[in-house]
Amino acid sequence: MNILVIDDNPATLRQHKLNIKNWGHNVSSSDNWLQACSMLESTTIDIIICDLEMPEMDSLDFGRMIRSKDFNQYIYFIIISHGNNHEAIIQATEAGADDYLVKPVCYDELRSRIDIGSRIVNFEKEAICKDEELEKNYYQTLRTFTSLIEVFSKDLGGHCRRVAGLSLILATKYTKIPMEEYRVIEAAALLHDIGMIGLPNKIFSSKRTELKGEEKNQYLSHPERGELILQEIEFLHPAAKIVRAHHEQYNGKGFPDGLQGDELPLHAQIVSAASIYDNIVNRGAISLGDIPGMLHRLSSYQLDPEIVNYLLEINMENIQEENRKDYLEISLDDLKKGMVLTRDVRMKTGAIIMPANTELTLYNIEKLQTYRALKHFEQNVFILKSGLRPV
Repeated sequence: MNILVIDDNPATLRQHKLNIKNWGHNVSSSDNWLQACSMLESTTIDIIICDLEMPEMDSLDFGRMIRSKDFNQYIYFIIISHGNNHEAIIQATEAGADDYLVKPVCYDELRSRIDIGSRIVNFEKEAICKDEELEKNYYQTLRTFTSLIEVFSKDLGGHCRRVAGLSLILATKYTKIPMEEYRVIEAAALLHDIGMIGLPNKIFSSKRTELKGEEKNQYLSHPERGELILQEIEFLHPAAKIVRAHHEQYNGKGFPDGLQGDELPLHAQIVSAASIYDNIVNRGAISLGDIPGMLHRLSSYQLDPEIVNYLLEINMENIQEENRKDYLEISLDDLKKGMVLTRDVRMKTGAIIMPANTELTLYNIEKLQTYRALKHFEQNVFILKSGLRPV
């Protein structure tokens, strides 16, 4: 253990250090609070042994300071005092002390207390390591599932990632959602369409109203399929419940369970709203200025009015951000002679097809369309909003 001894009596300090060092521990020492605080900031300390009656600063205040800071591990705190004062013991415990010894110190007893502290600190370290391993496994699992979705469909993978980002923004709008639940919402949003894996691509690329018969049934089954997939992993059970409910509607006409109003889990409503908004923007290619009208029509019908208001706020922020840009992202089909590229157009290999700052001619546009037909690059390009060449 790394042990810090604090005492303003030089003889006592030397005696404590000698005994503790003989017991096989690393010992640091200080005879004042300022130095002790500095050592805590720069050195990993497992156990503190402190004299209760130190000048300049109350050791109880020192204990409170220790408990108020994040040292990335638990520090076991032993206070030593004159006399067996029950009130002082209670005050020390309330201030954050773990143990209490009375002077003159019995070193066999101090060694025993240090052994107890060592077991507790080691247990805490092991718990932290296990938590870190669980955290690592959690995010590795999310990345694996997310990669599977992207391998199945790049468009679906991009949709899920955008929905996760928007879901987190929406979650922060609700003060009643604690921060520790953001992770569950993010996981559910990333994986909300995992039940689409294995279904025919036509089901994802078609509008829901265009699906008939078995194709429609397969589509309607994807929330339940997603839940079944995620239920195989215990720490994804909370996310699995959200995935099941992400197509429920405020009016009760959603699926698979026909939940309505307050029956809808808030987290599922958030993921649903984020998914709807992303589909309007990216699949529907609706301009940001036209989106409020669509959202108002969904209010109290498909979506809770409160969440619609939050989406309207976010949409306004997106409009303001779009207005600050000096470029537009548009399809090749919308390119016109005289437009100026603001970014290099590259092949999937990274090779430049057409450099930024190129003023487009009909020949340039035909060239880009040819490369698109050969599937050498993505369809959209970035052009100067003003249409003029930058100076």
